[in-house]
Parts: sequence; C-alpha cells; structure tokens
Amino acid sequence: MNGRLVRVSFGMMAWVFGLAVLIYLLDTGRIRPIPGAQMITELSICHTQDCSTVAPQHLPLFTPMAPNAGTQARYLRFEVAQPNARPNAPAELRALYLPKISDNIDLWVNGQLVFAHSPPRRLWNTPLLIPLPEATLQGETLQFDITLYGTPSEGLELQPFYYAPLRVLAPYQSWRHFWGPGLARFTLGLMIVLMAALLVIWSFRRGEREYLWLGLACATATGFLAHYGYGYSFGGYKLWTAFWLTCVSIYVLLILKFLQGFLQLPLRWPQITHAVALTGLGVVILFSPSGYAFSLSIWGNLLITVPSGFVVLIMLWLNRSLLTPLDFCVFFGCLSTALGLGIYEVCLLYTSAPSRTMHLFQLMPLVMSLACIWLILSRLIHSLHGYETLTASLNDTIELKSAELEESFAELAEVKRREAIAEERDRIMLDLHDGIGGQLVSTLAYMESNNTGDGKIRRALEDALRDLALMLDSMENHDSLVTLLGMLRTRLEGLLSEHGIAFDWQVHGEPVLPNPGPSQSLHLARIVQEAITNVIKHAGADTITIYVNEQEIRISDNGKGFDPEQQATCEHPANGIANMKRRSTSIGAEFNLTSDTTGTHISLFLK
Repeated sequence: MNGRLVRVSFGMMAWVFGLAVLIYLLDTGRIRPIPGAQMITELSICHTQDCSTVAPQHLPLFTPMAPNAGTQARYLRFEVAQPNARPNAPAELRALYLPKISDNIDLWVNGQLVFAHSPPRRLWNTPLLIPLPEATLQGETLQFDITLYGTPSEGLELQPFYYAPLRVLAPYQSWRHFWGPGLARFTLGLMIVLMAALLVIWSFRRGEREYLWLGLACATATGFLAHYGYGYSFGGYKLWTAFWLTCVSIYVLLILKFLQGFLQLPLRWPQITHAVALTGLGVVILFSPSGYAFSLSIWGNLLITVPSGFVVLIMLWLNRSLLTPLDFCVFFGCLSTALGLGIYEVCLLYTSAPSRTMHLFQLMPLVMSLACIWLILSRLIHSLHGYETLTASLNDTIELKSAELEESFAELAEVKRREAIAEERDRIMLDLHDGIGGQLVSTLAYMESNNTGDGKIRRALEDALRDLALMLDSMENHDSLVTLLGMLRTRLEGLLSEHGIAFDWQVHGEPVLPNPGPSQSLHLARIVQEAITNVIKHAGADTITIYVNEQEIRISDNGKGFDPEQQATCEHPANGIANMKRRSTSIGAEFNLTSDTTGTHISLFLK
C-alpha cells in the first residue's frame, strides 16, 4: 500500500506540474505588436521628478521586491512624433493603451495631466485605456511623462504599451479586460448567487452540511475575486493583503470539508493540519512588519494550499470507485486544473520579472465551484433516475397487485355465484325429495298396502323413484364420483338381487372429470346406470364388475355378449348405446365398448 501511495503521489505531482507548464506555454495575453499602433518599448527613466537626469530604459520594467512599507514611485518619459495630418482632414481621437501596469500611474501629455491615479484602487490586473484630449496633442512631437506608483514589497511593473487611434486600441483593451477583471467580476457575481442558493438549500436541509461548506466556500472566494476584479483594498495594505491571500487557504479548507461530507473521503487529518497551519500563518502575519505581509502571505498560502490540494487529488484517485467515470473525470480534471492555475499564478506574483502578463487565478474558483455543483447535480440526476426506476417498479407492482385483486374479486364473485347456485340446488333437491319423491313413495306404499295396480306400473314407479334418487345423488355428491357410484350401487342392489346378479366393486382411485359439476356427474351416473340396466335386461349375466381408478371407469359383465357392428346396422338399433356415447362426449370422456361370448366391457377414459 505504501509503495502504491508513493507512486500515486509522484504521479499526481507530475500531472499537476505538467498542467501548470501547459498553461505557461499557452502564454495567454502575450503583448504583441498591434497593426496600426505604435508599440512603445523604449523610454527614459528619470532619476528625479523633473527628469533633469535620465537614463534609457527598455520595457518591460520591473523593480525588485523589497520588504519596505509605504509607496514607491518611478518617473518615466518618452516622446512620440506627431504624424503629418492631411489638410482639412477631421481629427481622430487618439489614446494610450497600457496592457499591464502595477500598481497605478499619473500621465501628463505636453505638461498637462490627463490621468491621475485614485487610491485605494490598484490597476495591477486592469488594462488601462486612456483617451487623449485633442488639446494636448499639439506640436510635431508629443512628450509623455509617467509616474508609476506601487508597493515596494510587490515591486513595480510596466509592460510595453501602445499609442494609436482609440478605435484601433479599444478592441484589444476590451478583450484583455474581459479575460482579466471582467471574468473575475463575472465569477464574483456567480459566487454570490451560488452562495445564496446553497445556503438556502442548507437552511431547508440542515442535516446535509456539505451545502453549508460549499456555500461558505463560495462566500470566501468573493474575497480574492474582489481583489482580482476591482483592485480595491480596504483596512490598510497589511490587513487587506493578508485577507485576500488567506481567503484562498480558507476556500481550500471549506472545499476539503465539502468533499469529506459529500464523497466520504478520508480527509479529517488533512483538514486539521490545514486549519492549524492557517491559524499559525495568520498569527505570524499579524505580528510581522507590513513590508513582509505580501511575501509571508504568498509563501504561507502556497505551503498550505498546494499540499492540501495534492492530498485531495491522491484521495480522489484512490477512491475513484465512489464516483461514476464521468463524475470522476469532470471533478478530477477541474481540481487538477485549479491546482495548475494556482502554481502558475504564484509564478506570476512572486517572480521578480515574470515573462507572462495575464493573471488566470480568477478561473480557479469558477472551475472548482462549477465542478462541485456538477457533483451535486449529478447526484440529483442519479437520485431522480433511481426515483423514476422505483416509481416504475412500484407502478408495475401496483398493476400486478391490482390484477391479482381483480382476479380475487372475480374468484370471490364466482364463489358467491356458486354458493347461490348451491343454495338454489339444495332448495330444488328438497322440493324434489319432499314433492315428487314423496308422491312416488306414497303411491307405491298405497299400491302395496291395497294390493292394487299391475306390476308394470309398479316397476315404472320404482324406476322413476330410482331415477329421481339418482338425480338427487348426482347433485349432492358431485365432488366425489366414487361416492356417487357407491350411492348408485346402493340404489340398484335390490334390483340386482331380484335378478340374481352379483356386484363386484373395485375402487383403485378417485376419478376426476375434466369439468366437474352436478350436470357432468349426472351424465356419468346415467352412463353407468344405462350399462347396468342393459346387463339386467339383455346380458343374462350373474356378475357385474365396476372398476374405478383416476383415469378410467369400466363396467364389465360375464353375460352372453352381442355383436356391436350388427347392433349398429340393424333396422331398429337400441338408443342406449348412442345415448351413452353422446353423454361421454359431453363430459369429455372417451367411450369404448367391446363384447364377445365371454361378456361385454364398457370403458370410459377420462381425458
């Protein structure tokens, strides 16, 4: 693990310094000749304010940094030959364009003051475009006197500048102003909006402090952005310098707290170390001379923020599985770019004669804050996607449960319908039993007690009574065919005994009809009854066997048999076999009949 940590650390350092070198090589804002403009690169530096003694000076001009308080000044003079104007040509407004100065200037043209510095504003990051009044542009040669003001601890700077018509210089000044103080002011406004929005979100979600830390980070960024955007300083040079430079370290500390809460990165000890070092730096600056405030602030913040930034990069790389590939690439790229910008800016601020002129540090809070907002929005998008997936799953579950509930309601309605049918069937059974059945029994009892009526009518009444009993049994016992057939056996045993026929009952399983119900059970009982009746009437058998299993019901006798084919082609075929076949088809059973001199076999195969 230690070897891997060392490799990752060196890799992060090489990556960030490579980005800083790339930013340096881009050389944004290089001062180049402007077509149609005179570029001033040579002038005279005056040893006294009245320029009684001068020395040649090549631009850019830098003065060494010195730990002194107060303000220092340099006096410069240069001359410009007035171009020959054409007769009656309209005068064209001319201007002086200074891309980079530090910190302020006064400008005289032919002895007339045309621009005066206005403390506490400092122009170190602001390109200056000074329109020149026509009244000052008299004579064949124009004499320009510049007084350059600045703080000794930061040094003075004057880059090559331009003299040309205002229309030529204005677009260049606008472009540089946009990428310098203009972008810093835009970022300042954005930080204020983000700060307000994040603090409002935190006020409603107090448990999620990462919104608080990021909001405070945006608030802290306004300190150094105000310095980059407007150049104002308040409360004295020492306090203001310490404040706006320390804001960078505070900003990084708050970003550390945000990342620990939002990504659960192990950053507790880096935070403690950063906070202790920052406190110590504040104490040292507070008790140090004013002339050392800038150097102490620069180096102190450099030694605090850069290691913390590298720690975040290393922890982010080691825990990159916490983020989606896209989120990791966006945040890692933005964080490393911000570190590269910070290293590039330190080179510009503390190098005694920097070769680059455009400050880019105002991009750092914009890059970092937008990266953090990206993380928040990405998590929100993922949460919304999860919510939509969960909602879809819940909708599917609701639809499934609704279908099951509808099916349950349908089954319940079917059960209630069957219960109503069963109640009606029971009523009909009771009416048949007490009505027609009672009348048949009373008629037979009357005929037997009075010895009246012929035997044929009596047998017809007995058949009718047995038929009624069969109907009642099929309605009452349709759930069990074995029970129904057993009831049929009981009803027919007396008739079989009269004709000297034995009953062989073989049960090997409970048959189940394809569509069970009272009507199907009655059809089955009719088939068995018809088969037994045919044996009694025609077979001359002494034994009837009924074999039952789960898939077959077989009725066999040992009678004389008959020829089924001859029976089917005779002039008056019996209807009993045809009725049995028709009933078998209605209950979904296969009817099979075989007969020879050893007996007749009727089989019902339940499908």
